[in-house]
This record gives sequence, structure tokens and C-alpha cells, in this order.
Amino acid sequence: MVKHDHPDALVLRFLRARKWDVEKALVMLVSTMNWRHNDMRVDDDIMKNGDALAIEDEKNADSPTKQVSADVMAQLRMGKSFLHGTDKNGRPICVVRVRFHKIGAECEQSLERYTVYIIETARMVLEPPVDTACVIFDMTGFSMANMDYTPVKFMIKCFEANYPESLGAVLVHRAPWLFQGIWKVIRGWLDPVVASKVHFTNNRAELEEFIAPDHLIKELDGDEDWEYKYIEPVAGENDKMKDTETRDRLLAERAEQVKQFEHATREWIRHPDGEKSAEIKAERERISKSLREGYWTLDPYIRARTLYDRQGSLQSGGKTSWYSPVPPAAGTSAATAADDVD
Repeated sequence: MVKHDHPDALVLRFLRARKWDVEKALVMLVSTMNWRHNDMRVDDDIMKNGDALAIEDEKNADSPTKQVSADVMAQLRMGKSFLHGTDKNGRPICVVRVRFHKIGAECEQSLERYTVYIIETARMVLEPPVDTACVIFDMTGFSMANMDYTPVKFMIKCFEANYPESLGAVLVHRAPWLFQGIWKVIRGWLDPVVASKVHFTNNRAELEEFIAPDHLIKELDGDEDWEYKYIEPVAGENDKMKDTETRDRLLAERAEQVKQFEHATREWIRHPDGEKSAEIKAERERISKSLREGYWTLDPYIRARTLYDRQGSLQSGGKTSWYSPVPPAAGTSAATAADDVD
């Protein structure tokens, strides 16, 4: 669950979400771990297999999940939602093109897998100290044929129960008058803190309160000449995942670092003040930095490449490059090509 995150930052999300009630935060954290591992299988299925396996699965006539995979791929290829750019606070932007969703066009399981895949991919492009995202719901061309309460409820539950304190701003752009009644219903489902982050925008000027014009794509009346285009998986991009020996070695090294961090944390609790405390705190920060760097070395052995790795937006060491991406060289493992440990 702790990937490139600072362990403290991850725990703080749950503490803030439960108003600093430690017991409630712990219950929430354990519930999230169960949801990730047992309900959605986030790390050992959705992110491990990615779109490369989904493409194989949609072509397999005998696969029981053929339709689910086909529906996930349809959403990726059409760009129902996508990540691109940053807002004025450096938060990654996720654009949801609501008009691309049609009730009944995709099965419920595929909608849930797709939603988690996008959210989890957004986690990958968070660069400290930024720890939240900006989500734009583009309501251009919206009609009742696009209004589907089931995936909306799932999305709300995802953020409030399993990805707490992850939303920095939610912009509902160009919402038609008929959405007013719908919003009253949805607002009732939202935690007041989340609801306070929702802003309605109708034009470029209002969007520019949150996003610089040169970071705003032309589709949203901005200056950036960029359009979404899905890039199919490249042969060999996930080859490092076959190297289980290196994967296991890196996992063992990471487990040892986790033990060191836990030990330093216990020592910090025993020495809350003074020079000793400062030394322990510095050691914890050193270990947390090693954990982050170590994750990105491990990453290509446990996570399938995504569109954002292929287009060069997610680069070596977890760095992002939205406005001048450099795609990885053919045959290399995108996003961590420079971190080859073989």
C-alpha cells in the first residue's frame, strides 16, 4: 500500500479523514487494506496486469472476463478520463469527459476496475510535497443519457473510504441547468469537507482561477495544443516483471528498510525531545527517502506500464513531464528505464 509515499503522509491521510481519532483512523486504514487486497485486488491484479493483459483477455473468446476487459479497454481508448498537466498548485489534473459515458454501455465491474485503475495511476504521478489531485468533470454535451448514479456512488466511496484526503479541487465545468437537481442528490452523498472542494466553472476565465492558460488544453478553451491519444502497449515493455529473482531481492531489501523505519519510529516515540530526537528524526527521513527511491527501482518488476509511461509523462524515478514528455526508447521499461538494476 505504501509505494512511493512517505509512510507518515499516508497515515496522516487517514488521521485527518477521521478528525485525528486514532482508533477510527486505524479501523479505516485496515478496511482500506482489506478492500485493496481482497475486494479489488489493486496491486496483484489491476496494476500488476494493467492494460497489456486486458488487451490479451479481450481477444480470448474462452475467457470469463473477456467482456470486462473489452469494456475497460474501450474506456481507455476513447479517453473517458485522462491525466494531463498540473494546476496552479502543482496538482496533477484528471479530466473526466462525462459525455463519453453512456448508461449500460459498459458492465459495472469494468467501470469499477477502470475507476480504480485511473485513481491508482494518478497516485503514481503525485510528486512530493503535492499529495492531492485536481479533477475536472467536463460536462460539455451532457444529457440524462450520461447520468449514471451507480458509478458515481462507487467513485465517491473510493475517495472517501479508500483514498482519503486525495482531492485538492473538483471542478464541474459547463454543467447544464438540468444538472442542478442531480447535484442536490450527489451533494447529499458527499462528506462536507469533500463537498467544499467542488467548484462550478462555466468558461475559461473561471477555469483560470485554478489552472494557468498555458496548462489548460484547447478542448477546455485553453492555450495548450494537446489532445488525448491512447497508445497501445509496446512489445517487451513489461519484460522485467518476468525477472522474479530480481523482484524478490528488491522486495527483501524493501522489507528490511521497512523494519528499519519501524525501529526508528519506536525510538522516536521513546525520545520525543532533545538532541537524540533530532538524530532519530533525521534517520527516519533518510530511510523514508530510501524507501521512495527503492520503490521506483522495484516498480517495473511489479507494475505493468501505463499510457503515461509510454508517452513519457511518467519518467525515471517518479518524475513527471507533462509538457515536454520524452517517450522511452523502444524495448526499454518505461518510467524506470534509467534505473536498470540488472
